Amino acid sequence: MLQSFRPFVDRRAAVLILGTMPGPEALRRQEYYGFPGNHFWKIMADFYNAGKPLESYAEKLRLLKKNRIALWDTIGSCLREGASDSAICDAKPNDITGLVRRYPNIRMIILNGKTAEKFFLKYHADKIKIPHQTLPSTSPAHAAMPYAEKLKRWSTL
Repeated sequence: MLQSFRPFVDRRAAVLILGTMPGPEALRRQEYYGFPGNHFWKIMADFYNAGKPLESYAEKLRLLKKNRIALWDTIGSCLREGASDSAICDAKPNDITGLVRRYPNIRMIILNGKTAEKFFLKYHADKIKIPHQTLPSTSPAHAAMPYAEKLKRWSTL
């Protein structure tokens, strides 16, 4: 049984970005979006760090905190062989409803990809009245969309 990370959030957070479940490399590193091929941190650097690469995980988290961004996953635990979201079985949701109640400054939820959207709609959408938007997955598995297009779509953040 795989376990997602604790939420990265503080009282100032205004935007909550929800993924699905960390992949094997992210779990091994204990870092959100820890697989080097994932575009998430590059997108954050391009928007908030003038394109300068983010060197350490601590630097990445400081950038999110400074820009009032929280992170979590729609799934708290599951079974999964490999890294593919399509291989997720026995998913148990995180308490996103409770999180947004505890952090009332969160005004927008961004869903990182269609699978995060699927689980959000299944477990949370009817209980959470905060606007949400689905953006293209930053995963390298979503290679059909070039980076420039992902960056453009994520600019709504």
